[in-house]
Amino acid sequence: MLDELENKRRAAYALNLCTVSVSQIIDYEDLIVLEQEYEAILNNLNLEAMPKDEPLLLIIKQILDVITFFRIDKVERAFIEEEYNKQVRNAIWSAVPNFGMLIAGGNLMTAGVAIATQIGMGYMNYRNNRNEYQSERDRKLWQLQKAAIEQFNGLRRELFDTAWRLADKYEFPDKYRLTERQITNYNEILQDTNIIRRYERLDAIKEYFEAYPPFWYYLGSVANKIYRERKDLDCNHYKAKAISAFEKYWKINEQGLLREDQVAAGCALEYIDILLDSMDEVSKTDRIETLMRQAIEYSGRANDVLQCCAFYNLRINEYEEAAKLYKYLVNESYNTLFNAQILSSLYVRLNDQFGYALLEELVDKNCKYLYPFKGGRSKSGDKKFTEKLFNNLKSRCTYFFDKLNNRYQIKFKNIFFGYLKSSNEGKILSDDKFKEIVELFFSSESNSNKAIFEDYFKKISYGEDVIELLNQYVNDVSSLSLFAKKSDIKKIMENIEANLRGFYIEPEYSVEWYKQALEVNESFDNVLANTLSVIASKFKYLEHTIELSNIHLLDEEITILAKERGIIIPVNIVNDEQVKTGNDAISKFTLEFLGSNAKEIQTKRKRNNDLKEIIKEIFEGCNSINIIENTNKFFTEHTLGKDTLKHDIISIVELIDSQKYIVFSKSYFFVYSNNEHSELRLYDDGRQPKSGDGDTIINFKKPAVLNGVIDRLQLNLTNINKLEASPDIIERIWRLADKIVQYRNVNKSI
Repeated sequence: MLDELENKRRAAYALNLCTVSVSQIIDYEDLIVLEQEYEAILNNLNLEAMPKDEPLLLIIKQILDVITFFRIDKVERAFIEEEYNKQVRNAIWSAVPNFGMLIAGGNLMTAGVAIATQIGMGYMNYRNNRNEYQSERDRKLWQLQKAAIEQFNGLRRELFDTAWRLADKYEFPDKYRLTERQITNYNEILQDTNIIRRYERLDAIKEYFEAYPPFWYYLGSVANKIYRERKDLDCNHYKAKAISAFEKYWKINEQGLLREDQVAAGCALEYIDILLDSMDEVSKTDRIETLMRQAIEYSGRANDVLQCCAFYNLRINEYEEAAKLYKYLVNESYNTLFNAQILSSLYVRLNDQFGYALLEELVDKNCKYLYPFKGGRSKSGDKKFTEKLFNNLKSRCTYFFDKLNNRYQIKFKNIFFGYLKSSNEGKILSDDKFKEIVELFFSSESNSNKAIFEDYFKKISYGEDVIELLNQYVNDVSSLSLFAKKSDIKKIMENIEANLRGFYIEPEYSVEWYKQALEVNESFDNVLANTLSVIASKFKYLEHTIELSNIHLLDEEITILAKERGIIIPVNIVNDEQVKTGNDAISKFTLEFLGSNAKEIQTKRKRNNDLKEIIKEIFEGCNSINIIENTNKFFTEHTLGKDTLKHDIISIVELIDSQKYIVFSKSYFFVYSNNEHSELRLYDDGRQPKSGDGDTIINFKKPAVLNGVIDRLQLNLTNINKLEASPDIIERIWRLADKIVQYRNVNKSI
């Protein structure tokens, strides 16, 4: 049974816990902090241990309702979680230079890595690295709305009012109750980036926090940080201060108010860091065992805590316990590849063939990235495995840069030759095919082509666009530690200088201009090829010197950059195997299966798809029309006449206001309304003022030259041959006609 003083302390702690939590939401003005306070504190209270006070419980419920309304987007939460997991993985790989240490029972104590202290658990990690995280994202995404702050302020005032009443009811000393000013000061101190000053400021106010255990964790944590980072000071002094603060935390938090307590879990793990540093030999002590158990229990088996505990079991040579935790993490799909590789090496050390077989079944049936069981604890096995991972890294890196270079090739071509955008957009054509398209565009000496060319370059600053593209490319390349040496980036920059300096040519619709533009494009291809050459030489240099930890760090960087650029790299590309994903491994029937007519069918489908895209592009943003692509369905509901005409149709544009339809085919267009249609108008005819075409009118009166074509149409001609529409619609139709003519000129085979 709790003594009277402890009852009073717990009542004060319950109140302080809620008021500090709400105050931190307000003071940080940060949705991530709001999310953490909701998950870790306010929605995690052990109500049985709380003071039985209805007004207090009502306020807590109101707070939860407000938080639920303003919670952050899942995508942003996932970003923070992945950034944190990356830090944990990198820290652990830095401490495990090779698998041989695990398999042969190497002493990980020599690594001296304090994961919990260095990284911090998720709850603490974000607050310690808040500025860095926010620099990666739009700060506005995480900004707490003004409306939320106003509501929280109102609830906080009610909490402070409740504090007076509870203090009277439970008769706890007034010093136990935190004031608004003390809490605001405390929140400000926690954000102080100078760790010496932060410790001194916390130490100066510790007398006010007898009934708020988290304070003592933060005091001990910053002392622990100084002990590790500031070796120029009396580090043992700060080590002793950290131990004293952690012990104080456990003393006053013996009867916790939270069902799961991330602060308690973090405190246990940081304390383990200090105890492991103090041990001359690797062994398990009762204190470390107790703290490990407390960390797991308080965390609610949170994966990040289990990740640290698994590593600490490695450090104290408790391999079987470590294997249990790594197995759990793999089954939970937490850092799967990373944990599976460590677990596979542990199974080899423990000679656990059954466990290894299950792991292989779960994550890697072909055993490409697990430590090989055959050969057991041999040095050669470790070497071969490291070589396999290195070769896989090299293949993944090359694969990524092939894809990245293709992206940049397309972007570069789209700057210089954007006026040619059509069916080939987003694809890399062969040099001969691309040159053929460019030559056709310029050799036709078409006025419409010239107008398209000049109009395109009026809308862009292509020189500036190229500079921006080059800078973006260099930023992508230099973000990898593979190019950590200045000389590596210098080689790439010098190659860009040699190939592209002075590239700018004033745009001119001429054969001379397009030939020079093709030369510039070829020079950019040389730049991309040079990067691949530099990468190949880097890997050749690293082949015999790279350690396992660096392999994983580099792989992590490439994976992250690929994800940011929307490139999916297969996990395994070992021994130059052809990359296959999903159903690609199964051969598919193609149009060739249809026989001799396959090419004609394929060509027609391609042409129709291209023209549909052109029609969509021209009418994009026009709210007074509706594009009908399913022409077969349309003509089951509307009578047209002979089926021969229906087969030519590609798309139909409905003029919503006038209930008329403009019907487009490969060569001509016409108007359809009330089961009758106009004469045909060829795209090649263009706008003809003499025939009555104007800003708001297109005449479809049959020219004599079309008599032979129109004979097949059964027409009931009224004013259907005169299309009246807005200037915007008319202008779009003529622009579409020019585009289709241009498309046919470039794609004459179609």
